Amino acid sequence: MNVTAGFKWIVLFSVCLAGCGQEPANPYATAPTGRVRDANTDPYGISPNMIKFQDQLESNATPEIDLFDLKLIDRDGQPASLKEIANGKNLVLVMTRGYAGSICPYCSTQVSRLIANYAELERRNTQVVVVYPIETQADAGKSDEFVQRAVSMLATKKDLPFPILLDVELKAVDLLGIRKDLSKPATYILDGTGRVQFAYVSNTLADRPSVQALLEQLDKINKLAERS
Repeated sequence: MNVTAGFKWIVLFSVCLAGCGQEPANPYATAPTGRVRDANTDPYGISPNMIKFQDQLESNATPEIDLFDLKLIDRDGQPASLKEIANGKNLVLVMTRGYAGSICPYCSTQVSRLIANYAELERRNTQVVVVYPIETQADAGKSDEFVQRAVSMLATKKDLPFPILLDVELKAVDLLGIRKDLSKPATYILDGTGRVQFAYVSNTLADRPSVQALLEQLDKINKLAERS
């Protein structure tokens, strides 16, 4: 082996040691570390002002089931009907990641912003439902911690204006085909007839429609309803 060939072999071997066999970074990893915490920062070092959701998004999913058929329960353990909750209004259905051993800061921030802007959603004839997936009934109490975290982020104290429902054993998650650890965050908007008009399944924890994006989608839906 000449010197040049030997040098190339060494370089290739070094590159392989550095990169071969490594798994890609998990886009659903809970949070980066090493950030300075303050009073408004969650246990993973992420404060709400670090989080930005997407203002411009198009549907990237097509649910193959009737979302009104999803079997969910409320936080008291009683069956909940999405059709009854919607009651002929538009419905924004938000699937959070769920309880994966901690409260997801992106999910609590998302819900906090929905609470803060609920008047604008209501003005568009819209009901919101947030789903919190859990693996077992024993984790049901974690939804209370989740709600408390979301409400604590508000500048002005407000009551929760929409239901938080539980998906026990990830049955709804599996029907929607969005399992990843627990659930990929996903957002569905149904019109007053129950037809899905927008469906977005996130690729990362921060990849979610902003409130502004939701309002724009709802304005489109309402304009279509006015024409029909």
